[in-house]
Amino acid sequence: MNLNAESKASSFLFRLRSKDTPTGVSADTLNKLMQETGLSKTEITHLALRNLANVYLPYYDQDNGPLTETQYQRINEVSTAAEIPEESFTEKLF
Repeated sequence: MNLNAESKASSFLFRLRSKDTPTGVSADTLNKLMQETGLSKTEITHLALRNLANVYLPYYDQDNGPLTETQYQRINEVSTAAEIPEESFTEKLF
């Protein structure tokens, strides 16, 4: 598959609103964003989607919850900081 065909396969149609709404923008707003940022329509769309992804999607795979007491003990056993007195720490990681 050539690059052009591949690009079309993963693209979608984007329709602008006739006026700005809480969930959409008009052509006037998009043009103002292009002038203000110097970005293309495609770049603005990617930036908006990236910002939404940053807000709604986790940055990492979900784990299986908080550490157990056994896991805390093991971390303390292998940690080089275990010999430092508790009073020396101003903030705790766990």
